[in-house]
Amino acid sequence: MNTRTLFLRASVTLGLASLFALSTLAADSDRIVASGFLGPESVVHDPLTDVYLVSNVGGPPVILNHGFISRVSPQGAVLDLKWIEDGVNGATLHGPKGIWFHRGELYVVDVDTLRIFNRFTGAPIRDVPIPNPFAAPGTSPPLGTPGALFLNHVVVSSDGMAYISDQLNSAIFKVDPQGNASVLASGPQLGNPDGFLLDDGELTWLTFFGHEVRRLTASGKIITEAPLPAVDVTGLTLGPNPLPSGALLMDGYARWHGSLLVTSWVTGKIYRIGRSGLEIETIAQVVSARDNPGSPDGPAKINIDHSRGRLLLPLFNAGQLVILPLPD
Repeated sequence: MNTRTLFLRASVTLGLASLFALSTLAADSDRIVASGFLGPESVVHDPLTDVYLVSNVGGPPVILNHGFISRVSPQGAVLDLKWIEDGVNGATLHGPKGIWFHRGELYVVDVDTLRIFNRFTGAPIRDVPIPNPFAAPGTSPPLGTPGALFLNHVVVSSDGMAYISDQLNSAIFKVDPQGNASVLASGPQLGNPDGFLLDDGELTWLTFFGHEVRRLTASGKIITEAPLPAVDVTGLTLGPNPLPSGALLMDGYARWHGSLLVTSWVTGKIYRIGRSGLEIETIAQVVSARDNPGSPDGPAKINIDHSRGRLLLPLFNAGQLVILPLPD
């Protein structure tokens, strides 16, 4: 079993409302916490309906679960915990992670399949199975084992091209508007991509087992856009194996007023990176893997409510969605 799988197995304990501390970003009275989720992995704000959608893996991310999508009001009320639910109304969701809007559709990456739902009703529209080039011919590796797909996040361009990260296999897939899926890039040079963004038509992402933001340029070159400060991970393990040197386990990725916002499971910090890539500050802090190696809060795939200037922060292990005002 490889170290990535061991980490995933080690980090699936879903605690109740864990204690966490925030920086001076916001006073307690400005913070909203919604609870009761089960492995909240990603959140998006829908400006058309003015609700927040939260994907719930539904259990350990290395097994098939009964996952679901929640609807939450901007006031933090859980309007519908299981708005889209595995096995209900024709929906399949084994472990939904990254979610994204494109026109009237909601794109959801689910283990090894891109699932597309109606943005307004939640009704399933179509599924796009992702071919697995990493498994030995004629085999179907169980989830969480070497060669199995582990789709993590999705972004969709204005022309309907979807891009999907595979953290376990260090790969990026693309799916065209006709549903044709293929590998865009793969290999260690990607650094095990996790959170994704599109910026001026180019893909940028976080290296989960590194401490960098990387970019795929229009010419096909992979460059480092911004390195984050390295921290000492001595003593931190992925299961029984030591954490790779420099690994920040970066997950959430968003853009705010020309800056990048990035989350780290290792430090528990939400970083703000200036456009030059050199100005880096911490704007929030949750329980980190260094504070509590057995059960960090797990700051996952963040999003921005631009109309209210808010950070939407899902905490995977804590089972919470934290809503915070952002600095200008």
